[in-house]
Amino acid sequence: MQLVYRVSATMGADGIVLLLVFFLGVVASWWALGALKWDKFTHHPFAGQTQLLRFFLALAGGVLSVVVGLILLGAMQLLNGAL
Repeated sequence: MQLVYRVSATMGADGIVLLLVFFLGVVASWWALGALKWDKFTHHPFAGQTQLLRFFLALAGGVLSVVVGLILLGAMQLLNGAL
């Protein structure tokens, strides 16, 4: 029964880490996308549609950071012998 609690705690900790990685990835992507000159891409750089595009691109950056985090967590578990 002890193994079940250990696996659940490990999965919970991994889930929290991945959520934090996603949030930090979205924030970092939003910050990095702010450096772009949006007037070169759109006619109205501060319009709602442009901000929505920037938000969706930031979400994609967050998802990409989670994928990298999953690869790193899987590699660490393989090296640790957990899998």
